[in-house]
Amino acid sequence: MGTSFVGRQTELALLESICSNAIAEETPSAVLISGPPGSGKSRLLTEFASRQRSLRPLRMAGYEAGNRVPLAAAADLMRELSKVSGAGAMLSELLFEPTPAKHSSLEPLRIFEAARRSLLGFADPLLLVVDDVQWIDELSVALCAYLVRTVVTEQTEFIVIAAGRPSHETIVFWDSLIKELGTERVTSIELGPLEREDAVELVRQVAPDSSPERAAELWSRAKGSPFWIGVLARGEERVNLAGLGSDASRVLALLAVTTRPLAVSESAGVLGWDESRSERAVAELERSGLVVRHALSHGVAHDLIRESVISELSAPRRRELHAALARWFEHHAETDVQLLHEALIHRREAGADLTDVALRVLQSPRRRLLGRGGLHELAQVADSERLAEPVGVALRIAVAQLASELGDQQIALERWSHLASVVMDPTVRATASLAASKAAMRVVERKEEAFPLLELARSQSTDDPVIAVEIQSHRANLLQVVKHEAEEGRRVAFRAAEKARQLWGQPPIEMTERERDAYVAALQVAFDAAVVEEDGPAQLSIADELTHVARGSEEGVVWADHDRAVGLMFAGRLGEAIDSGRRAWTRAHERMLPMLMLTSGANLLSMLVDGARLDEAGELISECMELEQRVAGTAERLAMGKVGNYSIHDLRHQAWLSRGDWNDAVASLEHEIARQQEPHFRMHLHWHVSVWLARCGDRKREDEIDSHIAASHKDAVAADCRRCARELMLKTAEAFARLGRFAEAERQLSQWDESGRSAAVNDTLWRRHVAALIVNAKS
Repeated sequence: MGTSFVGRQTELALLESICSNAIAEETPSAVLISGPPGSGKSRLLTEFASRQRSLRPLRMAGYEAGNRVPLAAAADLMRELSKVSGAGAMLSELLFEPTPAKHSSLEPLRIFEAARRSLLGFADPLLLVVDDVQWIDELSVALCAYLVRTVVTEQTEFIVIAAGRPSHETIVFWDSLIKELGTERVTSIELGPLEREDAVELVRQVAPDSSPERAAELWSRAKGSPFWIGVLARGEERVNLAGLGSDASRVLALLAVTTRPLAVSESAGVLGWDESRSERAVAELERSGLVVRHALSHGVAHDLIRESVISELSAPRRRELHAALARWFEHHAETDVQLLHEALIHRREAGADLTDVALRVLQSPRRRLLGRGGLHELAQVADSERLAEPVGVALRIAVAQLASELGDQQIALERWSHLASVVMDPTVRATASLAASKAAMRVVERKEEAFPLLELARSQSTDDPVIAVEIQSHRANLLQVVKHEAEEGRRVAFRAAEKARQLWGQPPIEMTERERDAYVAALQVAFDAAVVEEDGPAQLSIADELTHVARGSEEGVVWADHDRAVGLMFAGRLGEAIDSGRRAWTRAHERMLPMLMLTSGANLLSMLVDGARLDEAGELISECMELEQRVAGTAERLAMGKVGNYSIHDLRHQAWLSRGDWNDAVASLEHEIARQQEPHFRMHLHWHVSVWLARCGDRKREDEIDSHIAASHKDAVAADCRRCARELMLKTAEAFARLGRFAEAERQLSQWDESGRSAAVNDTLWRRHVAALIVNAKS
């Protein structure tokens, strides 16, 4: 039988005070309750939450077997957030649809962003109760930090009350709260022994016939632990499992082994019973106080009870239950990576073969949720020497692919390179060598390995047309980025796109997903080449083609609108360009693709700034920078290199220069230059400073202007981008013209005239603008 809450009045009062202050000040706060097992942490959480009438409760809870399962602790929270009208639909689609969209990029950031929007859909102040912090999986901790970051920005009434045993994981959780909220908004409560008077009251509830002296004796023997006071008051020296029926004992053993609550139907399914039999067993356990209800599920009432049950189970019995759980999870998982991962854990504990379920985990559309911990765990399975070759190769390919998808390029490079060196099949060798080359390209200190690895891929005798197109597309990128052979890179890019057209038609015939991805990648690299080539008609033609080819691809359709906006802007069709750019931004926003939101947002922003639509630009700047801050966390920048001068921070300064204090904007740009390490992007910052100092400053700053001009030209040589180098000539010409150095300005204009074909309309207008400045000044 249950008891009413006893003691901890000081702690309850402190929790009430913290919540009241957080609501009154509309500032998020957090409390972490820590203490040894049996000190009453969970009971205190439950009691406090039950007293809150003005707060909407949300729940997270860790469990031992789920500490490596992505978002296991956040399952209840996610289900609650998915019910929020409007915003919750996307979260439900991403997490709970049995078969997610085939071409859905399910990275954790999408889920975090969807959860954020759902959270902001609540009108009431929110209380997030987090229990058993010591067993919370890494992704749930990251989600909690993301949501806290959100409420800090939005100044939402949000309180986190968490509880956990002293452990490394609890410290990590504590540090994450302090990082987001600051030390002044995070409070620690350490639960000590129960007060003697409270212990006497607890004993009176459990054993009404006990005297105060007997109660005091039990309090002393239990060292103030509420759990052990209750056990001793019932006349037991340990948790009493005797007297339970056989069915109740089996269900209790099952709940202890799985370490998490199960619904009656789930426990019945695992044990092969009908639900009524399981219901009767659970009812007996509830009456005994060994099991408690959690919404629609039931779990062991306390970790110490669970530990006691486990200690009495024989090793064969534990393995038998783990095997039954593994079979049940596998049967019901379909493509659910969380259930599949739980099945993997239980198979391991059962001593069973892991191969099949590991491969299913790696093939799940939601595999990116596994993170690096899951990657390392599955790599150990794949590297087992006992695996037969076909299965072993399949597992190792899947692990290498996951490393690439997670952006762990060092591991991806090592695993793909090893595969390429040991497999005999030429198609697999080509695939592995190509993937290794792509990974090497992204590892700064190993960039030079990218080309030899690509040549190894090219040398394989394979008749796979997809690999042939992918090799050409990647070679075009390498020639331009690593070898700095821009002209040859552009030629190869156009050949890759033409090869894709020949294979899959224009307009496209019905393609597999793999063929479409290769076609889209080839068109994208050709489009980038057309931008550098300043070939306006080719830009629009490729963008239109991409629109048809990318249908059915979540990210592809966003890129198609993005590219079309760039092509339209090149042609001077500002209104249409803004419409297309806005479509790309809206699609990325609706589908919750955070990284594409930043890319498409910067693209749209550049057009709004050029069109002097500075009010709309200001709103977009704020939204993009808030998103970057959420994603980057405490990092100063998410990524310094965006798309040339279409960096959010670059564009923010352009808007600032146009409508704010130009001195402050220039000073801020100087700081931005110091942060930027990539010459391609830094040259744009230098030229903004030189042009605006020439426009607004006086002749005393001429040396400063010359310094920025020299630095931007040095960066242009290092970047080896013809398009940006030509644009730099126009910016330099304007700076010289405004300084009265007309011969130097005219020399820059002549170089621009001689360096390429007719440029973007904006650049042509800029050239005329600078020429007019010179004529006007001379006259």
